[in-house]
Parts: sequence; C-alpha cells; structure tokens
Amino acid sequence: MSPHHARDPHHDSRSEPFENPRTYRRPSDPCIRPQPPSHSKTGRPCSKRKDPECALPFCKAHREKGDGAFRKVPHPLAGLCLVANFDIPKGYKTVFWGTRKRWRDTENKEGGDYAMSFRTNGGVIDPTTHKEGSQLQFMSCPGPNEKMNMRSTDRFFGATHEKDPHDRTGKRGGLVGREFVVMDDVPKNHQLLIWYGSQWFNARGIPRIDVGLPRYPATLKRTSSAETLVNPLADTTNKKTKA
Repeated sequence: MSPHHARDPHHDSRSEPFENPRTYRRPSDPCIRPQPPSHSKTGRPCSKRKDPECALPFCKAHREKGDGAFRKVPHPLAGLCLVANFDIPKGYKTVFWGTRKRWRDTENKEGGDYAMSFRTNGGVIDPTTHKEGSQLQFMSCPGPNEKMNMRSTDRFFGATHEKDPHDRTGKRGGLVGREFVVMDDVPKNHQLLIWYGSQWFNARGIPRIDVGLPRYPATLKRTSSAETLVNPLADTTNKKTKA
C-alpha cells in the first residue's frame, strides 16, 4: 500500500456504512449468525454467542484464536501465509478485523503495511496487535501467474467512530472489521489470496512474484496449452514458461 493509502483489495473508495452508524446495533445472535460464521478445525460451525461488548460477529474464543477454517504457516518469501484447514466452499464468509485507528497512527509503523480501509471517515482497520485471532492479515498477494480467491464486501462491523468500551479516556478505537468472501472453492492447504494493489508494491520497491508453494499452492490463472508451470527459487513458487 502506498504511504498515503491503506490496503484496499478493490481500490474501493466507496466505504459507505453498511448500517447507519446512528442506528447501529450489535447483534446478540450466536457466533454463526449473522454471517460470517466461525468454524472449528473440523469444519463444524461455532454455536457460542458473540461477545456482546464487541462489534465483531465472533465469540470471544474465536476472536482470540481465529476461525478454525484457516491457519497461518511459514512461507520462505512472505514470512507467513494463510491456508485452508479444510476444503472451503465458494461463498464462505469471514472478517478482516483489528483496532480502528487513524491512518497517521499507523504510518511508518508495522500497521502501515497491513491496515485496510474502514468506513468513510472512520480511519483504518489495524490487525497487527491481534496476530492470533485476526488471521486475514496473513493473506498473500497473488503473483503474475496467480489470481486472488478472496474479496471484500461493503459490509462493515462497528460504528464509524467505534470506541474501545474499556478505555475510560474515550480516545482508543474499538475492534472493527470488514467482511470478506471466498470467490472460488479453496482446497485444503491452498493459500488464501487478496489483491494488494500495484501501489503497495511500487511504494516499497518490491517486485510482485508468484507465492504458490508445492505444499501450499496458490490459485492459478488459466494457462494456454503452450504454457507449463515450473517452480523457481528451489521449488518455492509457481511460474509460467513456454513449453
């Protein structure tokens, strides 16, 4: 992401509130309602109620440990990446979440590399102080021969100026999130990928490369019959070459 723009997978500046913040209500439904659900590592939906003090649609346990559908694993180039614990169907929903902050409070800090746009005039979502529970921060960007399989929606969790209910000063932002949906069926152990935007790489002088691994593949673009895939960098990534 550029020094002045938080990561937004669709370059979507229409971050209008899904709910009117003046009428926003935290649902008291179980963790599996409203969507998105949280799952155990076996794929069974969570039956616990969401935390009533938090705007996120998760119970406290899933907020602390993350959705059992995903896990972070080591990556030789990215450090860590996010993969599927079991076959995840198209349409599965989850949340990119973190602490609501002003963009300038993340600039030139770790959060600047991971923050994502929140509601209009609501700042950004900084997931970096929630490395266990906020798993989507570890999604990689697809390389030139790969394609994203996760996208954001215009559904947000938390009011535009959500506050931390435990902060007596009223200055600290609360936990907020943005809904994501799986675009295609993702097989077990395959990576979850999001488009960072070209500015993210240009601002850092980082080349965009394929991130798929033999053990943790990435969703590939369709190739012509004259092209095959090989693994450069000691079989760590996918790459197309002419047959």
